[in-house]
Amino acid sequence: MSAATRAASSGNRAVARTATNSTAVLIGRVGFVARGAVYLLVGWLALRAAVGLGAATDKQGALATIAQQPEGTILLAIVTGGLFAYTAWSLIRAVFDPERRGHKASAVVVRIGYAVAGLSYGGLALEALHLALGLGTAGQSSDASTQDWTARLLNAPFGPPLVASVGTIMLAVAATEFIGAYTANFGKDLSLEDLEPEARRWVTRVGRMGLAARGVVFALIGLFLVQASRHNDAGEAVGLGGALQRLTEQPHGDLLLGVVAAGLFMYGLFSFIEARYGRLKR
Repeated sequence: MSAATRAASSGNRAVARTATNSTAVLIGRVGFVARGAVYLLVGWLALRAAVGLGAATDKQGALATIAQQPEGTILLAIVTGGLFAYTAWSLIRAVFDPERRGHKASAVVVRIGYAVAGLSYGGLALEALHLALGLGTAGQSSDASTQDWTARLLNAPFGPPLVASVGTIMLAVAATEFIGAYTANFGKDLSLEDLEPEARRWVTRVGRMGLAARGVVFALIGLFLVQASRHNDAGEAVGLGGALQRLTEQPHGDLLLGVVAAGLFMYGLFSFIEARYGRLKR
């Protein structure tokens, strides 16, 4: 028994070394930069839409915008590499737990979230690669993709309750983002000791704005999924682009869109901060 215990302990240490070595950490930092670039562009395009200079879009739309720029193929190739890096880092966080979150229920939920994010960004990375290689346009918009899997769930046994459950999970994610924005508990995952107090305060402000904006987006996605389940209509489900569009349909919609767009832009900046100052290992 003691030999088995020692072997298991040795295996755990090997896993920890794998998850926290310099290469894995570099992959994580590159990934945060790529995620930040995508959110910066989504936020910027939504800000332009808020002042009547275009339309709000999602991450797939951001990739298409990059492709249209001079040297777009090179830019897309860089973004593709970064998105694959973020995918890898998310899966490393989920499986190897380099941040030592542990196995409590709350930590397991967080790690499952990392896995989901990894799969999501993996799909986005493949779409970016598809564009970079000139094999066509980006894949389905977030709205079309959301409506497709919502329709499949609605047609399954107990479909509406399943869709309502997914919507409820999205609302719970939104609540987590709002709590993070209020408490600024993300600070414990950053090494800001070398920054001046005013710079640290700005990091907190940027993080809070970014998380609050993501909370709004996740809440809208969740609410429309619940509505789709109630009406048994997949067409009512929305993704990121649809959530931003719904904001414009509210009273003072352009103002609301502008505020959320600024927050998404700030989340992009916060991703850069995480790339530079994040405690990617413990």
